[in-house]
Amino acid sequence: MDQLPSSIIATVAVLTIFLVFITALKYSAASEFVRTRLMMTAFFCFIVSTLTISFWNYTLVTLPFTVPSCLLGMAAGYILGVRAAKQRLSAEGMVHYMQHFAHVHPTHIKNLTWWSLINFYSVMGALLLINLIGFSTVIFREAQNLAVATSTVGAFLLGTIIPYLFHLWSIKAAQNTNSTTSDR
Repeated sequence: MDQLPSSIIATVAVLTIFLVFITALKYSAASEFVRTRLMMTAFFCFIVSTLTISFWNYTLVTLPFTVPSCLLGMAAGYILGVRAAKQRLSAEGMVHYMQHFAHVHPTHIKNLTWWSLINFYSVMGALLLINLIGFSTVIFREAQNLAVATSTVGAFLLGTIIPYLFHLWSIKAAQNTNSTTSDR
């Protein structure tokens, strides 16, 4: 029987830390907005860590592809994601936005409200990235072209998330849920 690669063991360890962190957040962060923002940031860090662990030996080969891909993703994330978030914020108001910013409501998709499509894309992009990492590191070990392609797609998807996270962290949020609107 073959032994698992050390990258999978390290990734499972990072996953364990991530799951413990979000479980602790559930009981320590009173504000749902603060909790969800921290979870999203932790999930982003988890994906970056997973990519780093999985493809560390391809770093020099992938940099010429991942850096431009990440920059292109950041531009797309700012133009589409942040613009959609700001439009949703102005349409729904601060209190409603802070309660529902991470939700993908069926009525928004039915009405083709474009910020929900951006939110849906972010969730699907993260799931796609996780599957690509597993596909390229477990099934096709030592496939350099697949590693470069996965890293490039991953850098683009992560780049699209970075401006949105900056947007979320720019919103002042009170720690407790009983705060007034003027505190937010």
